Amino acid sequence: MNKQTIISLLLALVAMTGWGQTIKMNDPSFSDYLPLLNIKGYKAYSFDTSAFKGKWAELVVKEYVNGEIITNSMSDYGIALGIKDKLIMGFAPSDNDSTTIFSFHSSDNGAFSCQLPLKPIVDPNNPGKKEFQYETRPFEIVEPSSVGQFIPLVLYGSWWYDVDIPGTRFCGENFIKPDLSSDIVQFIPHYFVLGIKIK
Repeated sequence: MNKQTIISLLLALVAMTGWGQTIKMNDPSFSDYLPLLNIKGYKAYSFDTSAFKGKWAELVVKEYVNGEIITNSMSDYGIALGIKDKLIMGFAPSDNDSTTIFSFHSSDNGAFSCQLPLKPIVDPNNPGKKEFQYETRPFEIVEPSSVGQFIPLVLYGSWWYDVDIPGTRFCGENFIKPDLSSDIVQFIPHYFVLGIKIK
């Protein structure tokens, strides 16, 4: 084989390799929409509750401002759902900035939803400007869980203003310790701890 034939064969191989590298469009799956839903404020947390099947899960919502629990909070709902295989806690934007919609349901065995009141973040350099920014963090699940014990599942908390940036942020651990000793918690000015008691 002469040099020109070898070069022609190599060029043909390179061209054939290039033909195999194409991008194809797929039909989007539900999971492809999750980042978009999260950006718009939709969050869902699913918990396997099959170990307590047949019992009841009483919803517990604790509200904190500057690290102190609010005893006169409107969050004592007295709601309990029959437990099946799965418990879902979810959050969705409401039609105004000062509330969010919270939902609590158990595997087609009942559901409850309500609005949680939010508090604005105030920029000390611009006190007239108020923003409502909240984020969620799941709690570390400590086993074993027992009947009558409060089991925190999700923290729903406000961003805070950081003068060093300057600006708002919500940075820290991806999972919250059940005793609220995680570093991030000390910075959150307003938050809800949402969980259950097994009955």
